[in-house]
Amino acid sequence: MKRIENPEVDEQVLLDKVLDSQIKIPPQPAILLEIDRLINSPNNQLTAIGKLITKDVGLSAAIFKLVNSSFYKSPAPITSIQKAITVLGLSQVSNLIKGLSLRGAIGGNELAYEKFWERSDEIATLCAIIANKQLSACNIPVDQSYMAGLFHECGVPILMQRFPQYCQTFRLNQGSHWPDFYEEDIHFQTDHTIVGFLVTKHWNLPEYICQAVRFHHDLLHVDHAALTLVSILQMARHLHKKLHHIKDTEWGQMGDQVLEEIGVGREGSIEFMEDVLETFTLRRP
Repeated sequence: MKRIENPEVDEQVLLDKVLDSQIKIPPQPAILLEIDRLINSPNNQLTAIGKLITKDVGLSAAIFKLVNSSFYKSPAPITSIQKAITVLGLSQVSNLIKGLSLRGAIGGNELAYEKFWERSDEIATLCAIIANKQLSACNIPVDQSYMAGLFHECGVPILMQRFPQYCQTFRLNQGSHWPDFYEEDIHFQTDHTIVGFLVTKHWNLPEYICQAVRFHHDLLHVDHAALTLVSILQMARHLHKKLHHIKDTEWGQMGDQVLEEIGVGREGSIEFMEDVLETFTLRRP
């Protein structure tokens, strides 16, 4: 993989190119804007936020699913949105809603899109499991790891909509074959990582998540916080490929650095990865 010699200049060139290509960055849904307004209000209106979320059955169900999961060892099931918000925290609730809103904001009803989002959710879940197991070593919140997994390739369906030829193999096989998105970018002279970066910036995600989305194919040009999150992403992507028996051409170049960054010794790496995959399998419906 080609490394970026001057990432700041390269990024601006790519940003300008994407913006000139009439690629539409999806706006934040109205509920996100309203929740951000309430969170940033002087009185931090928890009750109003709870009522707003309660109106959306899908969001309420997702929040209950998360707060009652094994990530949060609650002594009894939580059935109140207000209580769930208190346990999760406003920041995590806001991040969760952003992740859940992403798919609807981008759109796309073909089977290819359905398969893409299933894949994104699987990688996001693997990210959350890794972050949870290595919380003391990585210090990356589980919800933010999950959100990075959901958003990391969100530029792909946007490019599929803008350029019908992008990921054509993906479409023709109805999602049963996964193209190399990095190679697709080279072929079409575009960049799904920059498009995803623009989405995360526009949706006001934490800066290190934006940088992780931008550099999820490259570990060399990020600060420490983003480097750790990129490493979690790379581990999740690698395990997802193992799960689906797909060759991972990137792991040989960065595997050692990933293991070191997330605090897993090489001698224990096989056992660690097997444990993550077992946990993932147990979480699946």
